Amino acid sequence: MQNDHHWLQMRNIRRMEERVRVRLRRRIVPDRSNPFQDLAEDEFFLRFRLSKECVLNLLQNITEQLPIAADARGTVPVMESV
Repeated sequence: MQNDHHWLQMRNIRRMEERVRVRLRRRIVPDRSNPFQDLAEDEFFLRFRLSKECVLNLLQNITEQLPIAADARGTVPVMESV
């Protein structure tokens, strides 16, 4: 009787572990939106505390120091005219 109870507990633990593993496999999709195009000037300022013009000016000044990456992860997108 005690062995049956132990076996049931172990089975329940394995099921819970499997549920956790399944939940952890979810993929997180990164946000690919462009705030220069998607946000109005006031929304942009509220979010970044700088105007679009100021950010563009800063990016122009530091573009040469920004890293060049093989893919787009963690880099600033190439800026076109807004």
